[in-house]
Amino acid sequence: MEHNLIIVLAGLLVLGIFCQWLAWRLKTPAILPLLASGFLIGPVFHLVEPRVMFGDLFFPMISLLVAIILFEGALTLNFREAGAVVGTVRNLLTIGAAITWLGGTLAAHYILQLEWSLSILFGALIIVTGPTVIAPLLRNVRPNHQISSILMWEGILIDPLGALISLLVFEWIVAEGGAAHATNPIWGFVQILFIGLAVGLIAGLLVEQMLRRYLVPDYLRDIVVLGVVIGAFAVSDWFQAESGLLAVTVMGMFLANRNLQQLQAIWHFKEKLSILFISGLFIVLAANVQMATLALLDWRSLLVLGVVIFLIRPVSLQVSAIGSNLTRKERLFLSWIAPRGIVAAAVTALFTFRLVELGYTEAQILEPLVFLIIVGTVVLQGLTAKPFSRFLGVAEADPQGFLIMGAHPFARILAKAIQSEGFTVRLIDTNFDNVRAGRMEGLDVYYGNVLSEYTEDHIELSGIGRLLSLTSNDEANALACRHHQEEFGSSEVYQLLPRSMAERSKSRSPSRFALGRLLFGEGATYLRLAELVRTGAAIKRTQLTEQFTYANYLEEYQGRFIPLLAIRGQQVQVATTEDPFQPQPGWMLLSLVEEVATAERAPEEEIGRFGSWEMRDRVEPTIP
Repeated sequence: MEHNLIIVLAGLLVLGIFCQWLAWRLKTPAILPLLASGFLIGPVFHLVEPRVMFGDLFFPMISLLVAIILFEGALTLNFREAGAVVGTVRNLLTIGAAITWLGGTLAAHYILQLEWSLSILFGALIIVTGPTVIAPLLRNVRPNHQISSILMWEGILIDPLGALISLLVFEWIVAEGGAAHATNPIWGFVQILFIGLAVGLIAGLLVEQMLRRYLVPDYLRDIVVLGVVIGAFAVSDWFQAESGLLAVTVMGMFLANRNLQQLQAIWHFKEKLSILFISGLFIVLAANVQMATLALLDWRSLLVLGVVIFLIRPVSLQVSAIGSNLTRKERLFLSWIAPRGIVAAAVTALFTFRLVELGYTEAQILEPLVFLIIVGTVVLQGLTAKPFSRFLGVAEADPQGFLIMGAHPFARILAKAIQSEGFTVRLIDTNFDNVRAGRMEGLDVYYGNVLSEYTEDHIELSGIGRLLSLTSNDEANALACRHHQEEFGSSEVYQLLPRSMAERSKSRSPSRFALGRLLFGEGATYLRLAELVRTGAAIKRTQLTEQFTYANYLEEYQGRFIPLLAIRGQQVQVATTEDPFQPQPGWMLLSLVEEVATAERAPEEEIGRFGSWEMRDRVEPTIP
């Protein structure tokens, strides 16, 4: 039995990771394959019964994992970044929540004929959206900053708020039923608010002091913070049930606004944990649904789902956005996006279980009904959000463009070649002569330090998905790649071959100056490229075909060129030293070709050339 449990737990972990990878490959929200796999292994094939498998640990485990996810999301809520959206978010948490609560209550009572008390509870349960579904959706859709900020703030803050309102209604139902353990719901609500706020602030202060005074070594820092989060959740819930989610949210928001240097590293650690926990939670909760409870749903349940999606959310958003600077298209998109997530599922499962125990047999429909709302909103909005955002023009540009560090002559002719293929290109340099020359040639060149916070806040990266570090300073190239790995991913940050590696290329020894993927090929250092351009080399564009392949190109030029890129539509292959560069027929090849007179030329077009020029930027500033 013990071995079977280990196999099941390992299988759930592997399945969750596989679903995340599959979603990345298919470019869909991860929640879709997670929910599908959960239903398959649970109610469809009965491979896993989570409530039986985990027993009494089922609900505490879910609550604890949700708390960690909420804390990670709250770490991103910096008040300075809220800016103009704070009014809309405030209205969504008050007016919008009230409209959702009222609309859900009326829909459940008049469409499903539920008694008023259970209808009011259903209305409270569907208030919650949550970061567990919003964050993966935003990662896939990439809407503009204003929309992203509104959805993230709403999703994170409305989780504990919706849970509190649901708890208030639950306590009221229990009190109305005359249960012996019933408490005054208003007093219980006040206690939850007070204890959650107090414990969250105390825990936040404790972590802040530990970090500021360096009381914890770096290798223990993330684990200690995780321990404090779990402890704060447990202590808060011990003082007052259901206050733990509020405590960890307050703790995360407090730390997010304390200007701590170590916070970024902590957030990275928590983000990885959250991805793992979200994967497991969605599979487990989907697998926990029973076919018998799903049978309680009928066509009226689908009608309620339609009311929630097409009536309640648009009304609550449009009313909440009155007086804001949101455009009509931004309001339309926000009116469409409100997927429900883990907290709604976990709280519903808990309350349904307890209400049925107290004799409210009609409450059995709440769990499958809320799960229908979750699945319906996640599937419908998850599949349509990206095309809808592009149709409205509220999504960021497809991040296929290039940020080029350095605006010297080679960087400029490469930028023009890439730009001519329809890609966004932005250059950055601290050498003003290079910047001025680039602007005179019609290129988008930013004057600044690529590693500075000011540049990070002001440079526009919309549509940019790759970094090419092309300066003469190997250390600066490496630091730029390290700095932008989070933004673009380690597979899309490139740098020129460091001189130290070129000098000992035969030994293949690693270099501390090589933190990105090495560009173009063996010997393609800054000095080599600069010399080629100075002596008249040009970037040429060659269409590869079945009749003229890359092998034919190699044979014709016989080492007198350096491969740069291969392009087909929006697909790009960047030539690197680590992988064989073998573009196939149908691809467009860009290469730097030495000036050599030939009788016959390949089917190519010359993109750019520089005549004789002085290498006045041979020695650049330390960190451009």
